[in-house]
Amino acid sequence: MANPLRITKPATPANLALFLTLIDVLGDRHDLPAEARSDLRLLAEEACTNVVLHAYPEREPGDLTLELSFADGIATVHLEDDGVPFGPDDAPPAELGGDWQQRPEGGVGWHLIKNMSDELAYERLGERNRLTLRKRVAAA
Repeated sequence: MANPLRITKPATPANLALFLTLIDVLGDRHDLPAEARSDLRLLAEEACTNVVLHAYPEREPGDLTLELSFADGIATVHLEDDGVPFGPDDAPPAELGGDWQQRPEGGVGWHLIKNMSDELAYERLGERNRLTLRKRVAAA
C-alpha cells in the first residue's frame, strides 16, 4: 500500500477546499477515473462538512484530520476530530420525498455517505471521533 495522504487543519469552512484537494492528489497519484474522483470528493465533502458545521457547537473548532489511501482497488477515507461524539447511527433519517423546499434540514448528507460507501465504521477513541469510509474504485 502506498503511503497515505494526510492533512490536519482547523475544522473551519475556510479549510474545506484544502481538505478536498487531497482527493485530487490521490486521484492523480493512482490515476483514478473521473467518476471515482467525483464519488470520493462527494463522500469526503459531506463528511468534512458535517464536522465543520456540527462537531464544535459551543467552542472554537478543533482540528480535523483527513487521511486518504488507495490499495487493491479500494479507496479509504479516515476522518478524526475532537468534537462532540456523533456517528452515523446518530444522524436523523433523511426525508427524501415531497417538495425539497418543505423538507426538514438534516440527514441527507449521512444518507449519501451511507449509500455511497461500500464500508462505513465509526468509533469514539477517548475524546476523538474516527470515521472510516471505504469505496471500491474501478481502474481507469
